[in-house]
Amino acid sequence: MTPKQRIISLFQGKKVDQIPWAAYSFLLPRGEVERKLREKGCALIVGKPVYDIELSQVEVFEKQTWENNEKMFLRIYRTPKGEVSEKIRVGPYKSEWKKEHLIKGPKDYEIVKFIIENTIFHKNYEDFLETEKDLGEDGIVYAVQPYMERCPFQKLLIDFAGPQRTLLDLYDNPSLVEDFLNCLEEKDKESLEIIKDSPAKVAFWLVDNVTSDLTSPKLFSKYCIPFYKKYFPLFHEDGKVCMVHLDGKLNSLKELIKDAGIDVVSSFTLPGQGGDLSLEEARKIWPDKVIVANVPAFLCLKEQKEAEEYFKNLFQSEAARKNFMIEISEDLPHKFWRKTLTILAKAIEEYGRYS
Repeated sequence: MTPKQRIISLFQGKKVDQIPWAAYSFLLPRGEVERKLREKGCALIVGKPVYDIELSQVEVFEKQTWENNEKMFLRIYRTPKGEVSEKIRVGPYKSEWKKEHLIKGPKDYEIVKFIIENTIFHKNYEDFLETEKDLGEDGIVYAVQPYMERCPFQKLLIDFAGPQRTLLDLYDNPSLVEDFLNCLEEKDKESLEIIKDSPAKVAFWLVDNVTSDLTSPKLFSKYCIPFYKKYFPLFHEDGKVCMVHLDGKLNSLKELIKDAGIDVVSSFTLPGQGGDLSLEEARKIWPDKVIVANVPAFLCLKEQKEAEEYFKNLFQSEAARKNFMIEISEDLPHKFWRKTLTILAKAIEEYGRYS
């Protein structure tokens, strides 16, 4: 089977010849080792936007700075309602990390709300189709929703306000937060319609980055699950699987996730890497869900023999013999990724084959 066929077959509940494995394209540096890994079956996962964004009535200014020997961007958004700004650290793989969020106080909600309401989406399916042609059988292309890649609550929590501001405002001024979340969902509907009509036929993907440290069972039940149950059926009607990036602590959320309409738990964090739910326990709770585990970064700092033993035990476990995939979906230490992924490729060959 080709790398693409393995992933699609896995998502559709069909038999595969081995445990599929993949890497987010931008996390696998091009070169000799990358080529060898792909020849051994590593698929590429490419996220491609299916619409472009126009920020109407908003002026955006960006300034590059350096702090503590790290590159930062200061982005300023000027609107008729006022001005907000955010500070972003750029990681080694071009990942962006918010150092300061747009919403720093109650007055900022109205300004950011204006930005959202005046955001215009322009369909762009051509780039998605061309990317699929370019990638061929070497992997899979997921449709990406710029600006709307998470459900409203997770978008506020992670991108717009940050955990501290969100949770304080939820306690002190819930009506302000609820109004903002309603605004986000209204805009989300436009995005979801574009995604639903797009050429992406395999999966619908939300990058919610849920961890119970921040999104408690109470918050997950109130804000995330209703969104999943309301909109996932639209994609199920078209035969798409619904994936959610759940890359944190999930033990206290496992029963809620079970009945949330999620088909694929993406970037599952294994114990040792920071997860608090074992693959075996997850398989018992979610027997029919596809679990896509993230390659634990801590293995990069282990001796070769220990890493080999880890992958051997993982791939030979009963929990990994069905509805399972492993992927590189988080940054790996740049000095050590070649060694670790070469060990992973060998382990897939030796222990990841299905009889």
